[in-house]
Amino acid sequence: MVQQNAAYFLALASAIFFSGASVIFARYAVSHSALWMNLIKNTVASFAFIVTTFCLFVLGIDHWTNMSVSSLSLLILSGCIGLAIGDVFLFAAYKRIGSARAIMVFSFSPVFLCVEGYLIFGQKLSMNQLIAILLMIACVWTISLEKFKTSGTWEWRGLLYALIGVSLDNMGVVFTRMAFDQSPQISSFYANGVRGIGAVVLLSIYQYWRGEKIFSQFGRLPPKDRSLTVFASFVGTFLSLSCWLTALKVGHVGSLAGVGSFNPVAASLWEWVLLKKRPSKYLLVALGLFLSGFYLLLYAN
Repeated sequence: MVQQNAAYFLALASAIFFSGASVIFARYAVSHSALWMNLIKNTVASFAFIVTTFCLFVLGIDHWTNMSVSSLSLLILSGCIGLAIGDVFLFAAYKRIGSARAIMVFSFSPVFLCVEGYLIFGQKLSMNQLIAILLMIACVWTISLEKFKTSGTWEWRGLLYALIGVSLDNMGVVFTRMAFDQSPQISSFYANGVRGIGAVVLLSIYQYWRGEKIFSQFGRLPPKDRSLTVFASFVGTFLSLSCWLTALKVGHVGSLAGVGSFNPVAASLWEWVLLKKRPSKYLLVALGLFLSGFYLLLYAN
């Protein structure tokens, strides 16, 4: 029970870190490209994971463990599908509809992961967990309603990009959980490092094929922009994934996806803080729905 509750809080921290960084990701995806932002953030995160893993080995906190070939393959595949291809679509959605509305599509994540968790891992949902997930999905659609009333129209291509992104991200989550089940001794930092390297290699090949020189472009940025992109990449990918994979390693897959539905609410809160957009009644209602669902996950099992 304590372990499961810790997993919920780690998933919540992951959502807060990722949604805050997404406001910055959206800015540079618009000014540069989805591929540019995705390669930079995965490179920064991979470097941070490698350094952290090395430090843990040196300090004796963690130790080298043999990983099965199948687990290694699953983690590389997870990075290529979830961190590389999936996030390219997600950042393309940022460019068209903005970070908060794109992250709204992550409300489909609990549905996908509950089905996958049942079919692949044999995990069942209790009635309380199901109600909690429905409350969290309701909080997401409250944000969606606000966005629709503001603009009056839907940007279907952007929503489709976001839906593809979250579908691929979920595939990455499932492959990662399968790798943990086969090699439970590996740490989340080690696993994330492997996933990040897989994503960077694939994106580097793609940028070479397209004839782009993303790292050269990054080097020509003003110091303030370089610092901001590195900071967002560290927080939104390294810290966020560290919390998320640690939660995924011990938590219930479907319920953790429900906690991830806090992303759009957190994104709206971050837009208020960073972009000076005041919270609306819709945001307050959405926050209330989420907290109700989160309470059920923690205390009503």
